[in-house]
Amino acid sequence: MVEPRQLLVEGRDEELFFDALTRYLGIDNLQIENYQGKDKLRPYLRAFVATPGFDRVETIAVVRDADSNARSALQSVQDSLEAVNLPPPRGELISTGSNPSTIVLILPGNSEHGALEDICLRALEMDPAMDCVSAFMDCVSRSVSSPPQNPSKARIHAFLASREDPELRLGEAAQRGYLTWESPAFEQIKQLLTMM
Repeated sequence: MVEPRQLLVEGRDEELFFDALTRYLGIDNLQIENYQGKDKLRPYLRAFVATPGFDRVETIAVVRDADSNARSALQSVQDSLEAVNLPPPRGELISTGSNPSTIVLILPGNSEHGALEDICLRALEMDPAMDCVSAFMDCVSRSVSSPPQNPSKARIHAFLASREDPELRLGEAAQRGYLTWESPAFEQIKQLLTMM
């Protein structure tokens, strides 16, 4: 069944992350859907608007990582929405249109480049393991000829290696309660959820 409030996220980690956060916040009647990668948003939306029950949808929020260019990421989401005749918001966290209205959040927010991992790293700054993560990453950058291309993902994986179950991915770690939801780092994400 298609719920009136739809949260569309980029991948499985984001799906699990948002599921954990919405459960923590006591938000229900919100359907979280994984569109399986930034390049697949447009085909996902094409299929979604043709889904039986789509006429019940009141709000669609799209979340995507900025990666190296937040402006380009926002433009890509706007173009994808427009391609299926959904109203594209002018910017982040602006509700546009009605039945359905649309909202976009490009992570980590504030027109910064990066991803969900960057927000989580901010939330984890006070965790004692982060000193070890920083020392490890400094050692890697000095010792390895090809350091990680995505330092934020590498830092998250190093942090997760410090937990009881070191094999978890970020979304699974969120499900296990490894993140502190009270952190101010999650404020824009919480704002998005309250706007829905």
